[in-house]
Amino acid sequence: MPNVSDYTDITYDSRKVTPGALFVALTDGERDGRGFAADAIKRGAKAVFAADRRTLAELSAEFFGHPECELTLIGVTGTKGKTSVTTYCKQIYETVSGNKAGLIGTIANIVGDVSTPSTLTTPESRDLYALFAEMVKAGCKAVFMEVSSQALAVGRVSGLRFAVGALTNFSHEHLDLHGTMENYLAAKLKLADVSDKFIIDERIKLPSAANNWQLVDGGDNRAIVLAICTALGLDRADCEAAYAEAKPPKGRADLAYCGRFTVMIDYAHSPDSLRYILDYGRKLKPSKLTVVFGCGGDRDRSKRPVMGEIAAKLADYVIVTSDNPRSEDPNAIIDEILSGFPAEPPKAIPDRREAIAYAIKRAIPGELIILAGKGHEPYQEINGERRSFDEYEIINELTAGE
Repeated sequence: MPNVSDYTDITYDSRKVTPGALFVALTDGERDGRGFAADAIKRGAKAVFAADRRTLAELSAEFFGHPECELTLIGVTGTKGKTSVTTYCKQIYETVSGNKAGLIGTIANIVGDVSTPSTLTTPESRDLYALFAEMVKAGCKAVFMEVSSQALAVGRVSGLRFAVGALTNFSHEHLDLHGTMENYLAAKLKLADVSDKFIIDERIKLPSAANNWQLVDGGDNRAIVLAICTALGLDRADCEAAYAEAKPPKGRADLAYCGRFTVMIDYAHSPDSLRYILDYGRKLKPSKLTVVFGCGGDRDRSKRPVMGEIAAKLADYVIVTSDNPRSEDPNAIIDEILSGFPAEPPKAIPDRREAIAYAIKRAIPGELIILAGKGHEPYQEINGERRSFDEYEIINELTAGE
């Protein structure tokens, strides 16, 4: 095992190598890191060490001085709700305890008062420990983390121990990665094995439950949030008061325009999350409920017709469009979504901006238009390229004359 004190940095990405760094060539990644050894040496790596993610985590923890030991770790997993739960928990914890907390998740990583856009819901262990070190330096006492099923499956959180873990809910998603729902749930439950206390959606059918598990209604993010905060020893009444004042995360049931009609942006990109946001929209009693949505390319294809069926059932008007098509043909993705519609197919407009413009142009007074799928993301992924696409800016442009 390398002595990390002999190196100026540690990295698993050859493009980020600096002179004197240790390049850890991951042997259990999507691509064998040893294939980038020459590039790492060319960039100034002092040594190349082939290892798996567990070893990378051990080396990273040592290199950064085990900052995780100075933080209370809270990990949240679930098909949906991770971002909302961690965002609310951070605000409540800081308000009630008076201590600073960090946040790691889908939208951003927050250290003290500094927020940086994130690229992964749960970073690789080297990047996690670097964030932990920054949080300790900034005076944080706790960190609220989104822990994805992929991170749990491949070992990005290897070696970490969580004071509180939570599984917000569980439904159809990520079968492109896990293969079956059983494998998907098993990956999620790995968080329970490394948590002192574990809060879980009571609706999930489990083979068994451990003594440190607390069952909560996972259909209510508020219940999960309060369970986590009280598990940390915070007073429930104080937490409830703080929850009432907390702000939701960007792109989650976010009212981007309110006028003659309303436009809501939401990150819903799975069957359950689409059902949830449409049910929520219906409860607002709009004169008409329209949804604009698509499905991501190079991801679980089985959910596409299911989402089409849900949209047909719950919305008054549906426009099927592109999400992040990635390397797939947008029209082929749309065709798979349309196969889930039981009767006459809905309007299909592959260009997402045109789809949004069409919805807004034909909106009637009191109508609610839900743009589902993109949420906080300011881009679209098309053919390996992230193209600028900010729905908030687009809505501002399209409603300028309203």
